[in-house]
Order: sequence, then C-alpha cells, then structure tokens
Amino acid sequence: MKRGYETANCWAYDLMLQSSKENRKNPTEAESILWNAIRASQCGVRFRRQHIIGDYIIDFVCLSKQLIIEVDGAYHLNETQMLFDEQRSDKLKQLGFRVIRLKNEEIITNVDRVMDKIRKELAHNGSPLLGRGRGRLIIVSAPSGSGKSTIVQYLMKEHPEFRLAFSISATSRPPRGEEKNGVEYFFLSPEEFRQRIQNNEFLEYEEVYPDRFYGTLKEQVDKQLEAGQNVVFDVDVKGGCNIKKFYGERALSLFIQPPSIEELRRRLEGRNTDSAEQIKIRLDKAEYEMSFAPQFDRILINDDLEKAKQEAIRILTEFLNS
Repeated sequence: MKRGYETANCWAYDLMLQSSKENRKNPTEAESILWNAIRASQCGVRFRRQHIIGDYIIDFVCLSKQLIIEVDGAYHLNETQMLFDEQRSDKLKQLGFRVIRLKNEEIITNVDRVMDKIRKELAHNGSPLLGRGRGRLIIVSAPSGSGKSTIVQYLMKEHPEFRLAFSISATSRPPRGEEKNGVEYFFLSPEEFRQRIQNNEFLEYEEVYPDRFYGTLKEQVDKQLEAGQNVVFDVDVKGGCNIKKFYGERALSLFIQPPSIEELRRRLEGRNTDSAEQIKIRLDKAEYEMSFAPQFDRILINDDLEKAKQEAIRILTEFLNS
C-alpha cells in the first residue's frame, strides 16, 4: 500500500502487529536476559520491545536516543539472512537510527559486557534528529473529527526525539483561569493586535469574532527555532498554506483527513456532542477544507489510528533527517 511511502498493505501490517504481540509473550532466553537488564529505565532511558518501525518489527528500541538493538540467533549466520539483516540495518540507519546487533551467546554468557556496549551507545548523541541545531516547522491541518489532535499529542508525548513544541499563539481575548502571558498565549489588546498586523508581525492571523483575534507571531517562532525546537502549528488550511509559503522547504505541511465524508459523519455522530445542525455545518466545512489537501506536502489518511500513527512517525523522521 502507498501511504505517503511504500509500506506493507493493511493485511500485512495487522499480521506484523499480531506477530509483535506473540513475540513479546514468547521471548528467547537472550531476549529475556537483555530485557531484564534494560527495562524500567534502568539505563536512564525507556526501551520498547518488539516495536514496529516502518516495515520492521524491532527487538528493542530507545526512541529518545534513536538506538535499535537487534538480537541475532543462529539462523542469522545464513548467507541470505545476513544479506537481509544488512539491508534492514541500512534502511533503519537512513531513518536516523543507530543499530547494534548482538548474538544470543554474547548476551547469555556476559550480559554485563553487553550492557557496557549499550551504555556507550546511549552516551553518544550523534543522531541527526538530536543534533540539528536550528529547528524546523511542522504544519498540521485537518477537518474536525479527523484525529489530528490524537496523532499530534501521541507524537509529542511518545517521541521526545522529535523535539516537538507547539508554537505559542497571540490572542486578543483576556486570560482565563490561571493562564499566564507567554505560556498559553501572548495576550494582546485588540488595538495592539491590529497594530502588529499593520507592522506585518504575524505569519497568519484570524479575526474569529469582532475584536477577537488569534495569530502566530514571527518573532516567537524564530525564538523557538533558534532554541532547536521543531515547532508544530495546529492551524486551519489557509493558515497552514500561508506558513508553508513563508518558510518553504524548512516547513513540512501535513494534511490529515478521514477516508471519506461519510466516515467523518459517523465519527462526529459517535461523539454525541453536536446537534444535527452543527454536524452538517462541520461536514460542509470539512468538504471545503479537504479541497485544500493537494496544496499540502503530505496527505495522511486516518482510516486506522494505529497505522496513521506509524505513518506519521515515518513522515516526520524522513523530514527531520532530510
């Protein structure tokens, strides 16, 4: 299936997911020994086992350090398998990962020496994702109900190696509750907002209601980029297109969409939060927004959330390492 990149089809992905679960239940002796040595952040970082990356099931991976550990049994000495292992490692390295290959025997006979090797690799910070300097921009737009927020929050929480941070927007509304200026928003008066518009200080802005503005300040984005953050924009389609035009190749514009309007209708109705009239308004708006999809760099069709998450990981990894 082509989902922005070549990968396994849906049936193959489901089979991989089933296999990874079975592998976790039935580890080899060497895998059990190594897992007991690295689990629960005993190395100061979190490892995952039997984790799917692209078209591969990885034995152990530390995502924050972009480090993969593969455990090889006797069959890996087969000439054909050795060639496959080499190709697999090369593909993973192209995605920015470092790969350690360990033999069953060395883990079983001297796990302490193996752990020394792993700790040395963990101390190495040569990953392209972690050593890039100035950050980049990820622009995400989608119709309501497409799963955009779920996917973005997953990437920010589960993949710290991407160094993602939301841009801090400006608004002319007053603070709510314990909101602080410069944290949740930059709070400006309507007059200040209009003055900054005249000064061309915004990447994009919108007047949602009379005197109620929201927008993204160029100066704030530049500060976050200089700090090495990869800045995420959760914006409407017009704002997304404008930001992409401003930053060009430094920005990735990603459009997340449901497989169809009918599926979107089903999701919105399943929420039980909107009236029939509100759902119709949302669907009409979604059709309009989906007409902008071809203007984005990548389109991610969220017909299965877990697969969409994996595709999002792949897209961001390729972009941040390009």
